[in-house]
Amino acid sequence: MIRKCCMNKSHMGGWTRVVIEKPFGKDLESSERLSTQIGELFEEPKIYRIDHYLGKELVQNMLVLHFANRFFLPLWNRDNIANVQISFREDFGTEGRGGYFDEYGIIHDIIQNHLLQVLCLVGMEKPVTFKPVSLKPEHIRDEKVKMCISIPVLTWVKLQVLQSVLPINDEEVVLGQYDGYKDDPTVPGNSNTPTFATVVLRIHNERWEGILRATFAAETLVTGDEMRLQLLMKQLSSNK
Repeated sequence: MIRKCCMNKSHMGGWTRVVIEKPFGKDLESSERLSTQIGELFEEPKIYRIDHYLGKELVQNMLVLHFANRFFLPLWNRDNIANVQISFREDFGTEGRGGYFDEYGIIHDIIQNHLLQVLCLVGMEKPVTFKPVSLKPEHIRDEKVKMCISIPVLTWVKLQVLQSVLPINDEEVVLGQYDGYKDDPTVPGNSNTPTFATVVLRIHNERWEGILRATFAAETLVTGDEMRLQLLMKQLSSNK
């Protein structure tokens, strides 16, 4: 269909781009298959894999906070930060999206994409082209990829969450489903899909070795919309 109806045929310098948002496949296998098919039609610079969560003001400001703030830049490591907590909350339910959401759950819908992006922005190294801060997508992308590669691979068959953390301990995972979720007529009455998840992640590299990252996600809350990044600083010694 794309080849037949969506390709630019202009002889006046026109162009075609493809923008991909989630869900892009239902699992790793189907996602890779779709990527291969798209790659047969478009060169990589013409393919835009986007995460709309990166458009949020707080997320966009994280790069400035991380790399352009003279106070935080030298402190952004395991020696000064005891814990990083990333939380996401929404004050509404599925609102008719149950047919989609129930198939994926909160881990696939929120944690393994949106919050992984935030985690990468927190943990990545300063791109070598930052002068002092480069916001070019290719530079940010390269550093986030390097961040993910530097961490041991997560067992996909266990939780299918993040590829960039040490194996998750079952004792450090909390799943839940909020009352009222199955009141949505688009949600199966026998659904056990989680609408809440808390996952503790450990990063394995020189900068973050031993630092905990607690990732919280909720689909239905009454406390209002919220995306929060909390850095818990270690107590500084008063000795001179």
